[in-house]
Amino acid sequence: MRGSNHMMKGRTTDSASQQLPVRIGLVGCGAQGQNHLRELATLGEAVEIAALCDLDDERLAAATETHPDAHVTKDFTGLNARGDLDLVIICTLPATHSRIAVAALRDGAHVLCEKPFAMNTVEAETILDAAEVAARRVQVGTNMRYMPHSQCLRQLMADGRLGKPLRLRVWGNHPIPPWWGPHYHRAVSGGGVLASTMVHFLDQALWICGWPNPLTASCSTEQVFPRKREPLASPEIRARYDVEDLVSAHVRFEGGLALQLDGNWCSEEGDSYGFELVCEKGTMTWGPMKVWVEGADGQIVDDTPEIPGTDSESPDAWMRSIRDQDADIVQKIRTGGGPDMQDRRQLLNLQRLVDACYESARQQREICI
Repeated sequence: MRGSNHMMKGRTTDSASQQLPVRIGLVGCGAQGQNHLRELATLGEAVEIAALCDLDDERLAAATETHPDAHVTKDFTGLNARGDLDLVIICTLPATHSRIAVAALRDGAHVLCEKPFAMNTVEAETILDAAEVAARRVQVGTNMRYMPHSQCLRQLMADGRLGKPLRLRVWGNHPIPPWWGPHYHRAVSGGGVLASTMVHFLDQALWICGWPNPLTASCSTEQVFPRKREPLASPEIRARYDVEDLVSAHVRFEGGLALQLDGNWCSEEGDSYGFELVCEKGTMTWGPMKVWVEGADGQIVDDTPEIPGTDSESPDAWMRSIRDQDADIVQKIRTGGGPDMQDRRQLLNLQRLVDACYESARQQREICI
């Protein structure tokens, strides 16, 4: 999200400034923060890790080992005290995202925030409003958009090869994740499998469809662990685990698209995820990728594009998508131009959809969005 006059504080877009590294501050040095640090390291002199922030001494020390010259703090309000950071990457618990993002934007930095973007639509609007006032970018870590397969399928839809999208089915089956502590507590995480996991596949599939506006949502959620299937769970886990690990939703969109979403953290056979999109002139799937389109004789034929050297389901593909996401925003900051991967409407549509699903599950009825 950018303001109309997108200019960097302390950075111009002349050729000399474009050679300067993008100075980055990282808030949250846990697993996802470390993922960003590893992928940013592949960008070489294009970036400089200038500041690190975390409440945990061990995580902060581990990050400092590889970036000894970075400014270190436990207080995010002091992260950009000198006002010389170009980008702040936020990898903290979702309940803190809004405060950290708004502070970073007001201090003149662009923001890359891990998902869930915000706890609710009000917080999302607050962040985006601050970005417009500051004329800074906000990007959310829905990095599956950067997978080559995702971009290929989106281009096919944009070219009209498959015609109007009609029915979309999105699924994600995952084993129960390891104990993530506060991540399983709704007050700080914002939700369970829907907000933390399925939001990736939702955004990917709906982005490929051109992100139509959602109209209504009907959703059911269930909590399977630890009470129903984990008799050995500790008292701490039993007391604090209050997020859904099973979700099923039906969403209607402008233009006639209907979405069926099913996700869980209860799989006994590992991870499996993907989507199927039925259109007027063909069908596409992801996980694995297949494309069928109407041929000249009216017959449906396999027209799956070849994308050499890529495997959308490999662990490396996930890390490459994080690298490509980080490289994209770094390049746009260096050059001062280029469209944002996400715009305000898309970000708010995703948050409103998630909010409506949770409200539907709570009220046990369909919700207008």
